Amino acid sequence: FPVTIPYGNATASLRWNHVFNSRLFMNTSLVFTDYNFEVNLGQSDFNFGLYSGIRDYNGKIDFSWQPDIRNHVRFGVNYTYHRFTPNNATAEAGDVEFDFGKVERIYGNEFAVYLSDDFDVSDKFKINAGVRVSGFQQIGPFERFVKEDDRVVDTIAYSRGQNIQFYVRPEPRLAMNYIINAKSSIKAGVTMNYQYLQIANLATVSLPTDLWIPSSEKIKPQRGIQYSLGYFRNFKDNTWETSVELYYKDMRNLVEFKDGVMPSNTVNDNIDNLLTFGRGWAYGAEFFVRKSVGKTTGWLGYTLSWTQRQFDDINGGKPFFARYDRRHDVQFTLTQELSKKWTFSIIWVYSTGAALTVPVARYFIEGRVINEFGERNSYRMEPYHRMDLSLTYVHKKTDKWMSSWNFSVYNVYSRQNPYFIYFDTDGDLFKAAAGIQAAGARYSQVASYRTCGDCGCACDV
Repeated sequence: FPVTIPYGNATASLRWNHVFNSRLFMNTSLVFTDYNFEVNLGQSDFNFGLYSGIRDYNGKIDFSWQPDIRNHVRFGVNYTYHRFTPNNATAEAGDVEFDFGKVERIYGNEFAVYLSDDFDVSDKFKINAGVRVSGFQQIGPFERFVKEDDRVVDTIAYSRGQNIQFYVRPEPRLAMNYIINAKSSIKAGVTMNYQYLQIANLATVSLPTDLWIPSSEKIKPQRGIQYSLGYFRNFKDNTWETSVELYYKDMRNLVEFKDGVMPSNTVNDNIDNLLTFGRGWAYGAEFFVRKSVGKTTGWLGYTLSWTQRQFDDINGGKPFFARYDRRHDVQFTLTQELSKKWTFSIIWVYSTGAALTVPVARYFIEGRVINEFGERNSYRMEPYHRMDLSLTYVHKKTDKWMSSWNFSVYNVYSRQNPYFIYFDTDGDLFKAAAGIQAAGARYSQVASYRTCGDCGCACDV
């Protein structure tokens, strides 16, 4: 079962900074990115490929202005031209190539303007308040397939640059920080965000087939409102920094593929016709400890979280955990200064495995294996963890530049973290079915089975 997953991102940027005076600063950036993702699978003489990509042209201007000692104002504008290739499938069996139609591309304009102010109400109380107005426009060329009862009844062709759908959304935010004393403080905040680019995955496929899909006339922008509250405290003359933060996030207009959808379903169809829409919520606590003074430094972060979703058309309308729900997430770093030139570092990470939807039973019907899947994302892959070591030698260091050598070992204890799960069948299915029929069992029309690796017999599941 050979699998290749080539992917990469090409990027180029140009930046110009300008200082108008001691209070006003400007940063101008032009950025190009070209992300491409591909999955190629092969089994016997059958090969299947899935391609996805995003190309962006981005320009932004950011200003930083400090009119007085109590205010720090930031404002700016941002524009991005998107070209999405959400899904392109290829398949062949021997010398036969399957036609999945032309490559679907989606084009869009995204923009934003923002204004925020860090305001010192007093020596102990600070407020950060701001608003960001964002928008997204889907434009042509594009071909819309109009469907009734899952059947295409008409098509609408949009010319290059023609407006298809336009969204504008406000994004207010407010954060407050109260300093209790020289050692501790409390922070609280609420933020509203809109996201015009969403990720959707095929729940019954554990391969990394996540697809980025933009907003359209059918896909509304995803809205998220996050509330947070944190307590921060330092110890031993600020040698140790600690914090505990609680958060809750409410999400609307989420997308998922409908049950049973496969990549080939986009032939002569739009990808947003294959989606269903719902809501979600996430909550948890983050714990953090850092030592930033001395020859031994480092930090430890731990997150305990839950991320759930609810769709009327999925899982019988019952809530389920999201694909990337992570119950536990740990990140640990330690740096030891051995001498003025040598530094040793350790990094260790751990996270709960991804949630998947897997078969709970299999049936043999008319010579084909039919899977019966369990509840959405009810199975967990093995957890992910690894340790990295590095040794750094500072070759030369001056006031203007520094050169160093770094020697690193990735995944020291060779943890074989699972990337995807696939299912295969051993034995002769036709012999197994014939054995069941000859036994006169109750599986005369539909048989639930598994095959043993040693004898190839059919066993009741």
